[in-house]
Amino acid sequence: MKNKYTDRLQSAIKALKAGNKSKARKLILAEVKENPSNLTAWTWALEVAANEKEKRTILKRILSLDPNHQGALGYLRKLDQSQRPTVEPSSNSLSKKAVHSEKSSKTNSRLGALLLLPFQWFFSLPLFCGFIFIIAILATGGYYYYQVNTSFFGLAGADFDNLIISNSYEKIEAEDLYWEVQFEGQGKTKYIGTVRHISPIRINEFKILTHDILVTTADYSDPDLVETSVVNHKYTWKSTNPEPPNGSINLIHAIPTNKAIYQQLLTIENWDIVNIIGREIYTVKSYQVDETFLGTWIDTGCNTLLIDSVTVLKNPDR
Repeated sequence: MKNKYTDRLQSAIKALKAGNKSKARKLILAEVKENPSNLTAWTWALEVAANEKEKRTILKRILSLDPNHQGALGYLRKLDQSQRPTVEPSSNSLSKKAVHSEKSSKTNSRLGALLLLPFQWFFSLPLFCGFIFIIAILATGGYYYYQVNTSFFGLAGADFDNLIISNSYEKIEAEDLYWEVQFEGQGKTKYIGTVRHISPIRINEFKILTHDILVTTADYSDPDLVETSVVNHKYTWKSTNPEPPNGSINLIHAIPTNKAIYQQLLTIENWDIVNIIGREIYTVKSYQVDETFLGTWIDTGCNTLLIDSVTVLKNPDR
């Protein structure tokens, strides 16, 4: 009975979602006592744990049942990191800082003066030119943030190092949000072709969704035969030939399974040839940690994909 939703566990989950944590706790504790090998029950036990000590006991139990359980390993790392003491500098290091303080102060003064130069130049501009400059900066920043395949200096997207994943990615938790994922089936889908569009997805409620990737083959890969466009997470195409194009065109909404996959997606450029494999997703429901419902991402006409494999080949013809 390694991974099973019993009637009692389902009742506990309903009670938890209804806000009755006390009832849910009693039911879950009864379940793990009667069925100590029910991995699913132990993962839900984390939701009703009374304190950190109890959480660690539950995590150890989960890892005894599944030593490679990524959610439990990530949760345990998070607890360990929160307990790390702050290391105070030694008196020796303080004395070294004192020796070099005068030199550092002079260096910092020069650096500060250099950093102030752009601001001095800006405030010397006429008012109208200043407004134009600000608008140009905002426009450039907006384009870079929403259109360029980048993590925006690590400030955008989910913190994949600290995600808690349970039930084979059916529930994904971050510090401030969590998501319930409904898959279309058990199998995996492979997409091979030429990338004609890649851009980041910047939706805070669904920050585990990281990229829109338009993968094409045959005629759809040829810009002389087919024009393509991706706007607001939807794609369109237009053929210059009256005959229907040969090949395929698919817009993938990407959810990486881990940080390594996310880093690979950040390397993709237009006209690269990719091989992407993952599990098809039907819906993603977003909640705040207090269980406030934020919305549903529904896969309509495109392919939301939990990606666990990416191969990128640079197109020599581009």
